[in-house]
Order: sequence, then structure tokens, then C-alpha cells
Amino acid sequence: MSIDVSTVVGYSGTTAVQQEQAALRVKRGDVMKTEPPVSMDAILAELVDVSAAFNKRLSFSLNEKLDQVVVKVIDTDTDKVIREIPPAELQHVHERIREVIGILFDERA
Repeated sequence: MSIDVSTVVGYSGTTAVQQEQAALRVKRGDVMKTEPPVSMDAILAELVDVSAAFNKRLSFSLNEKLDQVVVKVIDTDTDKVIREIPPAELQHVHERIREVIGILFDERA
């Protein structure tokens, strides 16, 4: 699953998780006393503007094995990936460490 910031336009509303968290805060009485939440439209517009100023595009994806967000910086002229955060090599090492931990520590009780 991946999302390209330059293609996301006009998102309004909140996700189900955000709605559930807000409902829990109200139920517990934790009314937000800080600043109001920032809209996704504003954040996405700012990301698009910043990345366009540098002639780059941002692509967000989810590494499902690690439950980790991966960001790719892509050159808009050549469509080449300039940088991947975290790097692919580090993702592979992290996956292998999880596999070894799974082998060492069996979750059966």
C-alpha cells in the first residue's frame, strides 16, 4: 500500500482511528486543552508545495512486515528514487532480526 502526496488532493474529515480516539477522550473527560488539530488538507498542501519547490515528489508506503511507514523521495524529471527512508537494507535487517527473535523466543506458553 502506498500513497503519493502529489496525487492526494481535497482530503477532508478524520479517520476512524481519529474519531475513536476523540470519543475516548470525551468519554474520559480529557477535553483537549491544547491547540485544535491541524487539518489533513493543510498538511498535504504544505508537503506538496515543499516537495514541488525542490522538484521532488514524496511517496509514502507501509512495510506490512514491519508495520512501518516508508518514505521515498522521487525526482519528478526522471521518476528515479533518490532516497528511501528508512533505507531498504535497513528494512531487510530489521525483518531478519524479527525472524531470529521469533525463532529464539517461541510465543507458545
